[in-house]
Amino acid sequence: MHESKAYKVDLASLQRHTPMPMRIARLRITNYRAIKSAEFFPTKHNVFLGPNNSGKTAILEGLNLLFNPELTFRSRVVDENDFYGRLYRARSPVPVPVQTDNRPGLPTAAAEAPPQSRVDAAAAQVDVDAAGAAQIAPDTANATEAENVADAPVISVEAVLDDLSTTDEDFFRDFLVAWDGNSKKVIDATEEGTDPFETGRPAICVRFEARYDPGEDDFKWRTCFVTDSRTDPSDLPEFNRRHKRHVGFLIYRDFRALTRPITLDSGALFGRLLSSQDVVPRRFDDVLSNLSGALEPIASDTEFASILNSYKAELERFLLLSLSQPSALSFELTDHTRAEIKEAAELYVRDECKIPLQKMGAGTRSLAILAILTLIMRRRQRGILALEEPETFLFPHAQRRVMDECLDLADQTFVTTHSPYVLERIPAEGVGRLSRRTDGVVHWKVLDFSNVKHLNLYSKRLRQSFCEALLGKGVIVVEGDSDRSWIHGTSRIMNRKEWNGRRQEALELQGIGVVSAEANADLRKTGAFFHDAGLNVVCVADQVKDNAVVEELCKATFTSIFLKQTGLEEVLCDQLPLLMIKEALKAAPHSRVPLWDAATVDAFDEATARATFRAFMIGNKGSAQLHEWLIAQLDDTTVPKVFKDIVDIASELANGRMNPFRMSLL
Repeated sequence: MHESKAYKVDLASLQRHTPMPMRIARLRITNYRAIKSAEFFPTKHNVFLGPNNSGKTAILEGLNLLFNPELTFRSRVVDENDFYGRLYRARSPVPVPVQTDNRPGLPTAAAEAPPQSRVDAAAAQVDVDAAGAAQIAPDTANATEAENVADAPVISVEAVLDDLSTTDEDFFRDFLVAWDGNSKKVIDATEEGTDPFETGRPAICVRFEARYDPGEDDFKWRTCFVTDSRTDPSDLPEFNRRHKRHVGFLIYRDFRALTRPITLDSGALFGRLLSSQDVVPRRFDDVLSNLSGALEPIASDTEFASILNSYKAELERFLLLSLSQPSALSFELTDHTRAEIKEAAELYVRDECKIPLQKMGAGTRSLAILAILTLIMRRRQRGILALEEPETFLFPHAQRRVMDECLDLADQTFVTTHSPYVLERIPAEGVGRLSRRTDGVVHWKVLDFSNVKHLNLYSKRLRQSFCEALLGKGVIVVEGDSDRSWIHGTSRIMNRKEWNGRRQEALELQGIGVVSAEANADLRKTGAFFHDAGLNVVCVADQVKDNAVVEELCKATFTSIFLKQTGLEEVLCDQLPLLMIKEALKAAPHSRVPLWDAATVDAFDEATARATFRAFMIGNKGSAQLHEWLIAQLDDTTVPKVFKDIVDIASELANGRMNPFRMSLL
């Protein structure tokens, strides 16, 4: 085998493909926050959807650790809470207790234990009490410490950047690796005499690593080029600030940026705009000269001056303040350093009321931060952009406009969002859901739009309900909007109540959405869309007369529930209390058909009342206001049983407490 790094890279020979703007082709994250391990293969525009704590923010923050050039100014960028499970130290081998009882003939614990028991003891963890019942033998203490350092958990964020331009290849020429886009691997070695760049494209592989150093009792970190995966990490070349600036990574996190003013500080966002254009603020000496004595009007106040002079006199009881001229005290705005001016300067908007931009409305501040990022990309003509919930504080029109600009300017985007207005602007091919297993392995499943019906369904229903459902972990698919209202309403009524021997919880709190299909014939394709996206799905169908629809649902890989009734109106007619039915016929608001007079309704027997109510509800089909009024009259004892069972089954399935099944009849 021949190592690829032994080849001298001939840049001219590498131009065998038409490069696109530099993008991340592979991303690996290990031991960072909620992520034990994850591997992604991003596209041009990428959206991470999923429930809370699934790892969305950790991915963007991981990219920031790797690519943000300003982090090089900081000595500490991680702490204990950034390590997966807060495990930042190696697990110490359990010491074998040393026998301290000197009675003759009494064997020590180590001596009497059989070999395998000693091995097991070394792999287990033993509590050591305050009296020191167990001790580590002195001659093994140093070895244990060395082993701890070597085995300590490491936070790692590694990315392969592909599609390098000629300029990129020249800039990174000493660090290029061969990337096989088909196998999605870096070619570390080839057969003797074979140039790895014959089959692989030029790329760079970079890594962020952080670990705990027990000797310093601190967290150490570095970023480096991975020129050969078999090389000791400490020998890998540094991925420094200059390299990161060339990549051009930017991140938007409104909840942090909005709490800080826009200043001239070199580590702040506006400072990055200046540095991206090699612009340096100047003439600080003139600024400092103009500020000198700026507070003299305050000192001219008689009472203020009297206190200041009295304080000066008190000081001079103990020391001489001036050797060559009469002493004086004065307050100044600064300590006459450039750094203080940079930190104190805040961007203002000249308007009828001149105030710092930081004190303006949240939407204005949010757009001000986004505008800095888009201007940097516009000037650079390149950039990899991470956006964490860019919709916050922005009205829908602004959300669309911001996303259009960002998608147009950025070479690659990574977005987390809860907004359908943001999601609808991003190409569907890069939209995927994150799922995190209990062992911390995170998987990103891109939605499958190879079926054009799925794509049409997604585009048509996205803003109405699909966006909300895709952010959760489960979904109930029903035939119409009225069914959707009843299941949501039942969920609210049953929150914290007991049913089927279980304490119920509102669907919204569990991340379970309810989506309505347009007809029974659409139930299967809607359910299949969400199932393929990785959600737990429950389809609810009325008594269906179309055998083809029934057969499709029974063959589906998700759970389907068939009701005994032929429609929602029949369910309500059968299961609502008689008193409520009569009250609705007499007094229900928002009815599209005439109400009945009280005397007539009171005279109805049960069969007549229920039959009349069924016709009444059919006449009000689709009346959201009437259905909401009916739901508002119910409690956990009167809401129809069938809806309580649906909510219960969906909750159990979505939370993994019940195994999925093909079909059930309620």
